[in-house]
Amino acid sequence: MRKALIGAGIGLLSALLALLIGRLPFADIVELKTYDWRMRATAGSAPARDDIVLVTIDEESLRGLEPLVGRWPWPRLVHAQLLNFLARAQPRAVLYDVLFTEQDRRKFFVQEDEWTGADSDAALADAARVLPVVFPGDAVPEALEGQAGAAPALPALPGLKLPADLPAESRPVFVPPMAPLIPASRVVAHNFAALDADGPWRRYIPFVKYQQTIVPSLAVATAALAQGLDGNPIRTGGAILRIPIDFRSRRPDGSSPYPRVSFYRLFYAEQQALSGETPVEAPERFTNKIVVVGATASALDDVFTVPTAGKVGGLEVHAAVVDSILAARTLAAAPRARALALTIGSAVAFGVLASLAGPWLTMALAALAWFAVTLFATRQFEGGLSYPLVVPLVALALTTLGDIAYEYFVEGREKRRVKRLFSRFVSKDVYRQILADPDGAHLGGQRRMMTVLFSDIRGFTTVSEQGQPEAIVAQLNEYFSRMVPIVFDHRGTIDKFVGDMIMALYGAPLDDPDHADHAVETALAMSAALAQLNREWAANGRPELDIGIGINTGEMVAGNLGSEDIMSYTVIGDQVNLGARLESLNKEFHTRVIISESTAAALKGRYDMRALGEVVVKGKSVAVKIFSVGESR
Repeated sequence: MRKALIGAGIGLLSALLALLIGRLPFADIVELKTYDWRMRATAGSAPARDDIVLVTIDEESLRGLEPLVGRWPWPRLVHAQLLNFLARAQPRAVLYDVLFTEQDRRKFFVQEDEWTGADSDAALADAARVLPVVFPGDAVPEALEGQAGAAPALPALPGLKLPADLPAESRPVFVPPMAPLIPASRVVAHNFAALDADGPWRRYIPFVKYQQTIVPSLAVATAALAQGLDGNPIRTGGAILRIPIDFRSRRPDGSSPYPRVSFYRLFYAEQQALSGETPVEAPERFTNKIVVVGATASALDDVFTVPTAGKVGGLEVHAAVVDSILAARTLAAAPRARALALTIGSAVAFGVLASLAGPWLTMALAALAWFAVTLFATRQFEGGLSYPLVVPLVALALTTLGDIAYEYFVEGREKRRVKRLFSRFVSKDVYRQILADPDGAHLGGQRRMMTVLFSDIRGFTTVSEQGQPEAIVAQLNEYFSRMVPIVFDHRGTIDKFVGDMIMALYGAPLDDPDHADHAVETALAMSAALAQLNREWAANGRPELDIGIGINTGEMVAGNLGSEDIMSYTVIGDQVNLGARLESLNKEFHTRVIISESTAAALKGRYDMRALGEVVVKGKSVAVKIFSVGESR
């Protein structure tokens, strides 16, 4: 329970930190890239609408009309000719993506007739009046410094009947079309392109608000006219809706799926119709169609980058969004409460789960959690709800790092401290066995064939009475520090220290088929190490020591003895007592290492052994054969 609470706390702190990171500009850029990925991942294969036609102001149009009317921008009369041609066809809606915010001040001649700019503007207004045309006002400019609040009042605009509280994005400036064109427009719309910080145009803002007026976008207004509606053609859900620019119906080669025709070709067709000739383009081609007019010529710089199609003209963006609206493909940001719930909930839940797992399993679970959150966000995106993805993933990553760091620096530090302390009292074998099987550390034992070694310092009481206690303890610690590693090196386990005596086990707690040899080799190595220590002590004027070692092999009971709170691993039985008795016989036989006949019989190696005869040790009634052991060979 405690670890789960700590894991939940790590998850909560990670989520809060991720939310702060999510406010950084870099995080916004990464989020936009995940938006692009989700857009491509959820793009379907729905066919494009066959009732959308693009009229392009392309290079052919610029070259063809320059000898007649000069270079771009053309007189408004030229645009009036195109609208007159479309009026013959009676399209359902016309989206005219060309700004006419200022009146034309030029004079020009048409077939030797002089035209003023006002005449040209009036011709455009007259041509537009008979068509369901959507003209843009300019919502792109920002307010000039020092002019905030000084913007002119907006005249009444023709358009959709939109509620005053409709969620919309406020704009500081909106320049409507020129005065003659406002009443001639069926709807006046905005042209605001919400470009993201890294450049692409990803989301289409359906409504902007200027002063107290709600202005629809070109695509929204066109879709409304195409549906025969005089109102809001899309559901906003109480939030500023952003329509994805997805181009999911583009052709495999990346080209636009919507048929297109050059502006110049239709202008020329209108002149042919006026002259009584058969036009190169039949007006019927545009009957009941949605016509989108806009620039594609590179010189006019109306090109944008979109996530799923690269660089495209602005009119293609408007056409794709009209298609999306009519197909009900819209996208709204997930409510803030739900987005927070995704971030905090996933981080806290994962924190609890990770606290109960090890580091490797935690990383595997983190990968699964990343996949689950990504899958959820992608499915919601496909359904029209955009959840932030970067912040929840960062929260999960921070939770993973936090959990692993906590395990290492806090839990691991405590374990390492316990290991250092514990390893001073038990051998590495016992320690590893307890780590591998903690449940095995319970009271009780088992019978097993093993060898026990007792090593005692000869005459240590006399030595300790003659020296200073501090010096004696230091010398004793130096002795133990040299002897204990020898026991461990020969797969022995230190059972206990009793004063100056060492009791070591072989063949427990881990099986060792050569336990007798390892015990004898330990005794010989201890004897050699003591000789080296005595030389060092003698050189420093310190007393020399001697030891006696007794070794016995037999069936003993090995296990944990004590209470449930405090226990120790040890061995008991008559064979253990015999080993202790053999150690004490070294004084009587003036030897250093004595082994029993059972140990001698269990040896696999060859050693210098000398039979000492049979003895009856204290507490025994049966004589035991014993042997002294010298250097191995």
